[in-house]
Amino acid sequence: MEGRITEVKTTVGEKDGNDVKLQVEVPAEEVQSAIDATIKQLARDVRIPGFRKGKVPSSMVVQRFGMEAIVHQMLDDRLSPWYAAALEEAGLDPVDSPEVDFEDPPEEGKAFTFTAVVTIMPEAELGPYKGVEAPRAEAVVEDSEVDERVERLREEFSELKSAGDRAAAEGDYVTIGAEGFRDGEAVENTKLDDYMFEVGGGYLLPDLEQGVVGMKAGEQRTVPVSFPDDYQAEDLQGATLDFNVELKEIKEKALPAMNDEFAKDVSEFETLLELRVDIREKLQAAKDSAADRGFRAAAIQAVAAGITVDLPPAAIDRQSREMVDDFARSLSMQGGDIRGYLQATGSGLDDLVKQMLPEAESTLRTSLALDAVARAEELEVTEELLTERLDRLAAAGKVEAGELRLRLEQSGRIAEIRQQILRELAADLVAEHAVPVAPVEPVESDESDESDEPSSERPEEVSGETASVEEPGDESDDE
Repeated sequence: MEGRITEVKTTVGEKDGNDVKLQVEVPAEEVQSAIDATIKQLARDVRIPGFRKGKVPSSMVVQRFGMEAIVHQMLDDRLSPWYAAALEEAGLDPVDSPEVDFEDPPEEGKAFTFTAVVTIMPEAELGPYKGVEAPRAEAVVEDSEVDERVERLREEFSELKSAGDRAAAEGDYVTIGAEGFRDGEAVENTKLDDYMFEVGGGYLLPDLEQGVVGMKAGEQRTVPVSFPDDYQAEDLQGATLDFNVELKEIKEKALPAMNDEFAKDVSEFETLLELRVDIREKLQAAKDSAADRGFRAAAIQAVAAGITVDLPPAAIDRQSREMVDDFARSLSMQGGDIRGYLQATGSGLDDLVKQMLPEAESTLRTSLALDAVARAEELEVTEELLTERLDRLAAAGKVEAGELRLRLEQSGRIAEIRQQILRELAADLVAEHAVPVAPVEPVESDESDESDEPSSERPEEVSGETASVEEPGDESDDE
């Protein structure tokens, strides 16, 4: 659509709760320009006998469609931009679609006036925000934690060596050949050739894995193996097969000696003591950082809990939908898909939005609380802080800082960056003045909750139509 949108004249009227009424006047020259542009567009698109496409006179377009229809089309194209210009002039950020109304439709050569009732985000009334109490975890590194890290290093630098002539035991790495039989007949897709696994590591079905315990290299054994009722291959669900197993090799994990030589091999330190000191310092720094983050979050939460605000349901719904969009993008980055997730959980998109409403409300309350703190303390985002943040964003996105700033300014998102920095400044102030207190220990229940117990069952690995006797690692390792 041709024609440049001029500035509109906006008057902010009475406020009813979170609703604000705007009266918007569009200048006569802008109305005429918009009508003329609509006629020109129709002239390019319409086909009228006797005229080439794009060469239809304006008078013929008006005669063909009528001015009422032309004005209606013009409003479809221009009302939203005029409304957006009014919002920008009034400095309002709506949280829902407006209710737009007008008494008289636009006319050629006359100014056009319309009203818009806009639901906006309310300002929160602050409660206490300086000196709030917040729990801070005690950051103490135990000797056992240092020992655990050292043992992890030993595990990483361990070697597999022959176990000699002894029998296989838990923790050994064995190589086997195996095949399942039912009533003396070999079962398709159950054969393993030179397969190595850790005994007790959960790589095979339990009966098969434990069946090699006590065997020596070169020994053969028939091992009854039960398949679970929910096994992916339907013909094996609940079945028991006889596996002919040959144990070919047994290896054991040889850990390096824990001495100064070990420290030299795995680090830049000359002694084991120096290595342990370094590990302790890094653990301490990580615990201190986690405690600070938890304390900061708890202080902000305490301030957010103390505000008074009437949140519009539309704002909570919008926030929830934005959170669902973020979740969908996160799934996509991990190679997943929101539709697959919904199908797997048996829920719909609206169900997910509803599920996130409480978190969305909490997020909004936190944002409004920090905004209120920033107003109360008259905090400002300096140009230096903004430039520093944009430089970091540009570096992360591998774009030139000036180009990023121009794009953000053109899209209007530079204001979002400023607001984010302002909220961070407010959060810093809240945390700085907060009072740390000891965390409240959770009350232990005498009754065990079976629903909180981790499941010992593990779904078997699905490999197309192949009936595999392998089991995947515990899913919790990936979380």
